Amino acid sequence: MSQFSTGELAKAAEVSVRTVQYYDQRGILTPSEVTEGGRRIYHESDLERLQVICFLRDLDFSIKQIKKLLQEENREQVLELLLTDQIESLEKSSKEIEVKLKRARYLQKVTVKRHQLLLEDLSDISRLMENQKSWRHLQLRVYGSVVLTSLLYLIGLLIVIYYFKDPRGLFIICPAFLIAINLVVFHYRKQFEYLCPNCHRTFEPSSKEFALAGHTPRTRKLTCPHCHVKTYCLELAKSQTK
Repeated sequence: MSQFSTGELAKAAEVSVRTVQYYDQRGILTPSEVTEGGRRIYHESDLERLQVICFLRDLDFSIKQIKKLLQEENREQVLELLLTDQIESLEKSSKEIEVKLKRARYLQKVTVKRHQLLLEDLSDISRLMENQKSWRHLQLRVYGSVVLTSLLYLIGLLIVIYYFKDPRGLFIICPAFLIAINLVVFHYRKQFEYLCPNCHRTFEPSSKEFALAGHTPRTRKLTCPHCHVKTYCLELAKSQTK
């Protein structure tokens, strides 16, 4: 069985010697043995008790409350509930910190490239990051619909060529495919909006401008109806699609 002096116990629990002495004086951490010379000896069970005390202090329990809890018969069950709640709380905080850290790193990269950031630019960046998940989800739905429509077209094409063996069926299949693709594009176009980097306002382009505009995976070259500047505008998923 491991034995600890006051200093060794403090080191094992990562607290100060004065903390151990204080808990001893308050009667919530008594040593397992006291030598004739007055030397305090702590065992492994005392270390576990000290760690429980430190945990409860982190939860803002008073010394009086800790003493009362440690005297309860069902203290293990109470501690288990407290630990479960604390773990869930820490995991949630960890995720929130990770999101904030990711945003800060992104802003740091942008700041290196651009020495001066306007408040509107920061707002746009924040909006982009918050919209990223919804936009990706919507993009996957678009691609999925296009792939499904294309597969149905190929199946129809094979049936016409190899089963019916009538080339006139192509005059039905091909227009039907084009109509279906256009319907898919029209349906999903209504679920996107575009953010102008010049005036920082959002808008929806006309069907014609949408179809003819040059684009990248995340932007489309459009004329903003608010400031009338033609530039690459950022594609966003509308809020109702989130």
